Amino acid sequence: MAVSFKKKSLFSKGIIHAEFFDPATDNLIGYSAYVSNFGLAGSMNNGEVAAGPGSMLVMCIPDTARLNVTAQTADTDLNSLALPVGGTVEGNGIIETVIGVAATGASLTVSNAVSPYGGKNGAVAYVLTSSGADKAAVEAASGTAHAVNLDGTIADFTAVSGNTYCVKYFVTNSSAEVLSIPALFAPKVVRAHFAVNLYAKEGGSDVMSSSIVGIRHYYFPYYFFTAAMSETASQTETGTVDLSGTCLTFEEAIEAGNCASIGNQLYGFIVDEMIGANSSTSKVDGIYFIGLGAGATVVRTQTISLPIKYSVNGVLTNISDMSQVTFTSSDTTKATIPAHSNVATGVAAGNTTITASVTNSPTGATYTATCVLTVTAS
Repeated sequence: MAVSFKKKSLFSKGIIHAEFFDPATDNLIGYSAYVSNFGLAGSMNNGEVAAGPGSMLVMCIPDTARLNVTAQTADTDLNSLALPVGGTVEGNGIIETVIGVAATGASLTVSNAVSPYGGKNGAVAYVLTSSGADKAAVEAASGTAHAVNLDGTIADFTAVSGNTYCVKYFVTNSSAEVLSIPALFAPKVVRAHFAVNLYAKEGGSDVMSSSIVGIRHYYFPYYFFTAAMSETASQTETGTVDLSGTCLTFEEAIEAGNCASIGNQLYGFIVDEMIGANSSTSKVDGIYFIGLGAGATVVRTQTISLPIKYSVNGVLTNISDMSQVTFTSSDTTKATIPAHSNVATGVAAGNTTITASVTNSPTGATYTATCVLTVTAS
């Protein structure tokens, strides 16, 4: 089909929506609604074949095709950081806590103290300040680590009874998430989905402005994270996570240990979803009864399914929503057909014309197809 000079040009723009699923279970294992930098970069070596006098170019053979994706989030979370390295986010992370501790005699006692990450001396605490006359001396030595004994008392510190001391130490918290970063990265192979808004040049009363007309979806059955784990953070900019990767075909995915597959040599799919009322008809440019030749025949009292398809951009396409198609019979004494079904029923011997019609929702153009249905007595 030739492309029309009056085609509606589409433009993609906006924050990208990203989802990552486990190909084996379909469980969601990563998600960001704020991917601000996204792009596809296909590559291919178009190798030449030369022959004859002067080694003339005979043909070009494409090989070494790749499809690489850049994706960088505008938000940051541990699940996103875990994907490129194959880490697991768990609970019971170690956090700092600072509390006021009233001296019991010359002792200070804390609860549930643990060793900090990387600490080599067990549970430790720092006494930051005091409410009493020893305030200056305590603050001067506040950087000294004091071991915490098994009974919770702070070793090598002499408190003054009646004073309250500000103590900093470390505890585990069930809801504190922790990502352990493995020394040997093992990026996950995931099923990836990215989505971005689509805008059309022609929209509303002003053809120079636009509103959203659809959503473009990018589906990659097997997506392998290739970017090094990174997170940026500064005083003036939000942190980001790099979720860039490359796409695997089915055969490459098998080598990665994933056997469930669509079973063909595809890197991915790009789907334009039109939004608005009756969106399933927004690209329809025709409707046709298929394979019926001069017509169809049905025995009286029996039914027949009339094969019918849309034309979308000149390509015959299955009808996803039959409620958008209206069917009529020119003579209901010979055969009947429901308003939104392609199954006709013979009533009496004779002929009738079955008409199917559909209206393109954005343009208002109506397309029809007809089929002569012959009803026989037996």
